Amino acid sequence: MHQVSIIVAKDELPNLLSYAGREQMIHLVTVDDEYLPPGAAPFEATGLLSKSATIRNRISALASALQPIEGQSEKIEAPIHNIDELALFLDQETSKLEGSVRQLEESQGKLLADKERTSELSRFLSGLEAVGMPLGTIGSSGFLVTLAGECARESTVSIQRDLDELTYGNLIFVITHTAEKTQTFLAIFPRAFEDDAKQAATALGAKVEEPWAELPPDPKAAKEFTDVRLAEIEDAGKKLDHQRELLTKEYGPRLKTLEYLTEILEARSRAVSNSSTTESTYMLRGWVAEDRVQRLTKGASEACSGLVSFHVEKGQEGEEVPHGNSAENGLEAKNHQTPPTLVRVPGWTKPLQSVIDNFGIPSYQETNPLVFMILTFPLIYGLMFGDFGEGPLFLALGLFLLWLKRRKVKIFEIGQLFVNGAELIIMLGIGITIFGFLFGDFFGFEAQAVFGFRPFFNPNEGAFAATPDISHLLIYMSVILLFGVGHYLSGLVISTYNKVRNHEIKHAFYGPISWAWFYIIFIYLAAQVVISGYKFGVLLQNPALLVLLFIPMGIMAVKEGPLEFFEVFISAGSNTLSYLRIWALNLADFAIKFAFFTSFGIAGAVAGNLLVMILEGLIVFVQTLRLHWVEWFSKFYEGSGSSFAPYQEPTSWTV
Repeated sequence: MHQVSIIVAKDELPNLLSYAGREQMIHLVTVDDEYLPPGAAPFEATGLLSKSATIRNRISALASALQPIEGQSEKIEAPIHNIDELALFLDQETSKLEGSVRQLEESQGKLLADKERTSELSRFLSGLEAVGMPLGTIGSSGFLVTLAGECARESTVSIQRDLDELTYGNLIFVITHTAEKTQTFLAIFPRAFEDDAKQAATALGAKVEEPWAELPPDPKAAKEFTDVRLAEIEDAGKKLDHQRELLTKEYGPRLKTLEYLTEILEARSRAVSNSSTTESTYMLRGWVAEDRVQRLTKGASEACSGLVSFHVEKGQEGEEVPHGNSAENGLEAKNHQTPPTLVRVPGWTKPLQSVIDNFGIPSYQETNPLVFMILTFPLIYGLMFGDFGEGPLFLALGLFLLWLKRRKVKIFEIGQLFVNGAELIIMLGIGITIFGFLFGDFFGFEAQAVFGFRPFFNPNEGAFAATPDISHLLIYMSVILLFGVGHYLSGLVISTYNKVRNHEIKHAFYGPISWAWFYIIFIYLAAQVVISGYKFGVLLQNPALLVLLFIPMGIMAVKEGPLEFFEVFISAGSNTLSYLRIWALNLADFAIKFAFFTSFGIAGAVAGNLLVMILEGLIVFVQTLRLHWVEWFSKFYEGSGSSFAPYQEPTSWTV
């Protein structure tokens, strides 16, 4: 990974950014003051960033109002070669669209408020009609009048209280609609109080609408009047919906184009905000993969007609300083530089790499655990969940999700997470199938009973017989503990490799090497105690082993500190025993399916397998994740790197 400085003529900056955005090879960073050439100053982009964010919000609001927008985007001439002119162009184009859309939304808002208050009045009149009460009898004399309006939410209580006092309690007050900051209300009271009520409501900040014309005094006739009004509102709403469709059809393609252009404006605004400038040039700074520097230099020179120069970071002897060079991802930082991590992995491993990235991005001083987890993740999952009936179903699901993924089919949000992880589901399905075949577990039935062949090893054989035999369970427990010891030690081996690679030989000896030394002897002595029937006196039979146990303890306590030693001592037992969750979940998996079958027959077997596949499948995934993140990563992996985020632009709009 190389850090490069780029000096480009101002007129050619859009061409450079367009090329860099298309190729996605450079991770831009802020130009530090110490790297500024004479006469250069940091580019002041606060106003430009603010303007681009405002335009983005306005266009997003338009897109939300005109959804769904379909079809191709409109090809329009836009000044994409000048950031300031592009911002002005987008502001003007957005304003043109906002006028019509705002008018439509205001009309729909008024219509909705009218519909709600009319519906409220209709319900009120239905009640009067049911009891046969004329409208004029509410209040001592005179006919009723309606007062509808909109006010701030905090003013509603005051308006209701004042109107109630003015009308001497002859008031029906209903809140017909509540928005984030406002409420729409409907008040019904005798006409004699109309003027005073309007003045009181207006004084409290309410926007008061004109009252309806005279309602018929008969409740039935008044109800018919409001029903006609509701029908008119419904027709008006359909006309507005049709008008929205016409606006979407007319403005949709242009709006999609404006969205693309806004993405370009935002990307370029952020790019120049990290730069410095002179009267005629911009200076950008960023990280480029070592094997792409030459390609970027040549391509950018062609895109900018030669008016661009690249300066690769030089060492004390004038040589280029690569910040690491590894076949995996590891680029070793030097001279206190912290380059972003460029992780290159095969496409089918990206879901598993995302699992690692969620813990932390690998840095250039540590090994990416992906190459090991390709084996250990499906292996541990299969050990917990082995079933060569359910395994092929997982495989089929994974292949179907992969089919959706490759065709870029979008589904609901949670389902999309499974689509994105299709390859990982396939890997888990392979692990489930292989270990299910080895264990002889077919949907909870023993392979010998269904297919007539004995499994390689059945951990639960005899455990659920009339006379339980737990010998196989104990053997499987021992195997799992041995696997846990091996997995634990592999983390220490990787930690040793990382430290040796980073020339931290002393830390390697004081840390993971002494840790592994202590752990191997600790496990051996613990096994001797268990084999002897928990007779701790067996430890005294070979005092040399105790001496060898205390030597690495002393080394770690003195050289690495008491906290490091305390972590080693605690994890030696607890982390190893934690691997027994593999044994426990394998037992639980079989027990659930066995219990459902023995209780409810074939229907229970189907239900039990569905429950295991859905619920326990997720539980096993979480536990597999835990064994890697907690028990394994803690030995060698911190994930302290930062992700390589290359500059990019929408590919539909490049210069």
